[in-house]
Amino acid sequence: MQVFKLFFKIAKTKWLGMLIFLGIFLLILNFTDVGQGATEFSSSKMALTVFDHDDSDASRKLCDYLKKNNEIVDIENDKDKLIDALYVTSTNYVIDINKGYSEKLAKGETDGLFTTRYLHDSYTNKLADSTLDTYVGTVKAYLAGGMELDKALDAAEEALDIKTEVNFETFSDDIKASKPASFFNYLPYALLSIIVSVLCPVIIAMNKKEVGFRTKCSSIKFSAVTKQTIAASGISVVILWVFLMILGIGKNGGMFSGNMWYAVLNSISFTLVCVAIALLFAELGIDDNVQAFATQAVGLGMAFLCGMFVPQEMLSSGVLAVGRFLPAYWYVKANDMICGLSSETFKLSTVMMCIGIQLLFAAAIFAVSLIIKKQKKAI
Repeated sequence: MQVFKLFFKIAKTKWLGMLIFLGIFLLILNFTDVGQGATEFSSSKMALTVFDHDDSDASRKLCDYLKKNNEIVDIENDKDKLIDALYVTSTNYVIDINKGYSEKLAKGETDGLFTTRYLHDSYTNKLADSTLDTYVGTVKAYLAGGMELDKALDAAEEALDIKTEVNFETFSDDIKASKPASFFNYLPYALLSIIVSVLCPVIIAMNKKEVGFRTKCSSIKFSAVTKQTIAASGISVVILWVFLMILGIGKNGGMFSGNMWYAVLNSISFTLVCVAIALLFAELGIDDNVQAFATQAVGLGMAFLCGMFVPQEMLSSGVLAVGRFLPAYWYVKANDMICGLSSETFKLSTVMMCIGIQLLFAAAIFAVSLIIKKQKKAI
């Protein structure tokens, strides 16, 4: 029991790093919920200030068109007042319709029609630029077709007033299913980061020569120390895994059902991979700073190469070829099939094959750790 106490005493000092990684995981999950509740669509309205220096029928028709879908803000044409208005965003964009606008437009010329003012680039400014360009381009197209300017202006306004009906279809079952799917898809990053940050420093501390000398001097057998260390490691990993599964149940809105239990089994296999990686890092004897860097390098590398952050179907063949040599690729492949995130239909044989490959990865990494451990003893 002394080894148990020592193990968990050291583990307590690593709670901050575990909480940081857990917070990052929860933050990623929250981002996946953004936009799931959208039920309606509305076009963006801009706050515009327009000065008509041309004062022609064509310029007035443009002003009327801009008023239809935007908020026109009347401000005195004074430089300081306009800058103040732009700064406090009472207006987003100032348009000067230059003198000669009507004549240039009738000739099909587009340069120098407007002078625009704004403080910095933004979505609103780009939208305003696009609105003006679309309007002028449409008028120019009708002029090129042989219409007179007045008729071209009316035709352009009529064409641009055509609205596209947008309907949102709500698939409640699909949305509900996507919540645990996203949880299990990002779970490997959390498992690897948390397990390595907890296990690796503890095992390194337990493997120190000073601890070994004290063990030899005590009445505790070395085999008993090894067994208790393995048991303590196993208990800590199970506690972490159960805690993450409770988060998953909360994300699911209730207990898992159906094929989702295969996702739970899939997470167990990857948990063993994470334990094997933690043991490998521990046997390599790397310090905390290098361990944190190596953990993030491996975790983020697998996340981007194996399809956690970017769907596998969107990755290039070259990236997928590299990803197949990493255990997370097979985890994600199984999870996508289980949760219906890929075009492949669910096949239990394929899912079990992916789980088996992960277990082979874990066994291989464990074997490398044992080889390193034996070589260190022989020195």
